[in-house]
Amino acid sequence: MKLFGFSKKTAVIVITLVLLLTTNLVFAAEAQKPKPDFGFLSVLPPLVAITLAIVTKEVIPSLFIGAWVAGTMISGWNPITGFGKSVEFLWNSLGDPWGARIVLTSLTMGGLVGIMRVGGGIDAIVNWITSKIKTAKGALLATELAGFIIFFEDYVNTVVVGTTMGPITADYKISKEKLSYIVDSTAAPVACIAGISSWIAYMVGQIHSQFEALNISYSSYMAYFKSIPFILYNIIALVLLTYVVLSERDFGPMLRAERRARKTGKLLRDGATPLLKTETDEIACPEDCPKRVINFVIPLVLLVGLIFTMMLKTGGYPEVSIATAIGEASSSHSLVLGSFGAVALTIIFYAVQGLVPINMLFKGYLEGMKSIFSGTLILIFAWGIGSSIKAVGTANFIVGVTQGILTPALIPLISFITGAFISFATGTSYGTMAVLMPIVVPLVHGASVSAGIDPMTYMFATIGAVFAGAVFGDHCSPISDTTIMSSMFSGADHIDHVSTQVPYAVLAALGAVVGYIGVIIGLPAIVNIVLGAVVSLVIFKFISEPIDNKKPLSAKVKQNV
Repeated sequence: MKLFGFSKKTAVIVITLVLLLTTNLVFAAEAQKPKPDFGFLSVLPPLVAITLAIVTKEVIPSLFIGAWVAGTMISGWNPITGFGKSVEFLWNSLGDPWGARIVLTSLTMGGLVGIMRVGGGIDAIVNWITSKIKTAKGALLATELAGFIIFFEDYVNTVVVGTTMGPITADYKISKEKLSYIVDSTAAPVACIAGISSWIAYMVGQIHSQFEALNISYSSYMAYFKSIPFILYNIIALVLLTYVVLSERDFGPMLRAERRARKTGKLLRDGATPLLKTETDEIACPEDCPKRVINFVIPLVLLVGLIFTMMLKTGGYPEVSIATAIGEASSSHSLVLGSFGAVALTIIFYAVQGLVPINMLFKGYLEGMKSIFSGTLILIFAWGIGSSIKAVGTANFIVGVTQGILTPALIPLISFITGAFISFATGTSYGTMAVLMPIVVPLVHGASVSAGIDPMTYMFATIGAVFAGAVFGDHCSPISDTTIMSSMFSGADHIDHVSTQVPYAVLAALGAVVGYIGVIIGLPAIVNIVLGAVVSLVIFKFISEPIDNKKPLSAKVKQNV
């Protein structure tokens, strides 16, 4: 049979080629069209996602609906096409090598926790630390200290501190909301100002590209170090955290959560859905299994050691210094390779001891992976909405509406506020830095030259303000991957973690604003830090109450306990 003089097979090939060519021409024509400027509507997707997540307490559907709104907008307001576009955002995020490595890391870390539970490592360390810690305050201080010790990578921080201290804080009836707050507060805020961490290469690179474009010969690495005293949000958030722990006081939803846990023993509210469930019968340690502290210490040392070693390797060590290698390292490569290596070596280490049958170790690995699956899904959906937000230009709109006041002294304050809005709405610190740095560095340089002052006068404060604003969202946005991982590895309900932490983050941000006002006035950096911290601490003391207050609870608090 022939079609238009061609054989059927040839005709099919010709028609297919024509269709492909036509499709490519259509997409090429579409690509030439200017992207629509959605203006104020560009904030709609993150606003819808965040609002729905808080109101419904259903994170995954809320994130998907937010991405669907964005997909509908960029599809000419066609909800059917927009639905397909939202799914595309998901598979692009999952298909990205960096995202795939983080997903594998999360699942593998969950598997490692499962192995350590079956092999008695978790039970052993809980028993040992419990014997050393005598009070709830001691447990909280130990958690904060652990967060400071693991300073070089925020993801590693959330994994190790959350899973290690979860059982210990539970023994002292400390709520999961409080645990996840401490874990989150010592993750991104610490990694950003640590001086040596996986963040540094990206941050220094952002500075370098702008200095190069402006022909500024100043060292970008030194510029980062000089900006640290101006990363006010991070510093004040850590000062506030320490005072919260030492004072044993809280306010708002956190106070209600802590009083619930202390009075009733309920670490989670009724109806809460923790992202990570490690206390399951499927991965419980058998009664006759030896519970040795070494079986917790060795896997942890393997995990951190392998990750650190891979960071050095991927960063170019020994050809470069250790500090440079850590700064240049690929955190996602290091995490996934280190976690897989730690799992393999831990299985061998446990098997050699004959703690439990090896099939139980593999079962613990699988159950541990299953326990973290829902949290991993949230990560994927968070990345999906992050891509959709970028597509509709949310960050660019927020930057645009906040420009206009060009006085150099005001630029750090404007940069911080703008960065805080962008990072909270988009859930990405790196993305916020990438959007703001190319705008504010030339802005402060040009405004300074126009005002007849040294361009470096407010340069470090502006750079620090960008970093601080970016971390604000990474610290408390419900669609931030670090916030999600803090909930995940602390075993907290994600929305409960966000709703209890945001008031503390806002309080620290208020202190940072005071500090940047000090920059406008011309006060020294240390004075700005002290002023900002004092304002946050005084307000906290005024609005907070002791957790173990013996007085009758107020009606508002009582109804939530």
